[in-house]
Amino acid sequence: MSYYIVDTETNGLKPGWHEVTEISIVRCSDRTQLTRRIKCRFPERSNDIALEITGKTIPDLLKGNEKLDVVKRCNEFFEEDGKDPESRCMVAHRASFDVSHCHSLWAEVNEVFPAHHWMDTIKFAQDWSKKIGVLPEEKTKTGNPSFKLASVLKFAGIKAMPGQHNAGSDARNTYLFWKKGMDLGIDHLPSIKPYRHKIG
Repeated sequence: MSYYIVDTETNGLKPGWHEVTEISIVRCSDRTQLTRRIKCRFPERSNDIALEITGKTIPDLLKGNEKLDVVKRCNEFFEEDGKDPESRCMVAHRASFDVSHCHSLWAEVNEVFPAHHWMDTIKFAQDWSKKIGVLPEEKTKTGNPSFKLASVLKFAGIKAMPGQHNAGSDARNTYLFWKKGMDLGIDHLPSIKPYRHKIG
């Protein structure tokens, strides 16, 4: 299985209505990273909270690469491994978010996302926590242990790279967390689910 870290930034939460504004992919085998900023077609649909979190303005969303060009370049990047989609696993923090938006982006240009498996590093972190009997120190507003990316990096003793809510830095930080867990032998298989992409 070939592993790839992916992080997407969007202008809202709803795939198909909101759009991916930035994507970053790290190929785990050689730590090569591909990052692209993506031009929005409908910036007026943006969610104000999403713009605040990502630090973007409506004019910012009109800058970047065309979606078709980004998808083509990403597909070329994947194809460099010589594998088929069944042999690729995407790794993301809160994978359900990224898989939905990646599938939506690829579908917009009539392409099928070229990986059939996704690993969620939130589930990975939760299993890691249970194995060693230690919870992340940071808490949510309700007082439960926080499994946000910044929290699990601290839990794992990893110094985060700067640039929170930036696809490039979030992908690198997710890679560091994934790599340390894998090196420690934390069972990652329960964190993997199949998400085969079909258009139509």
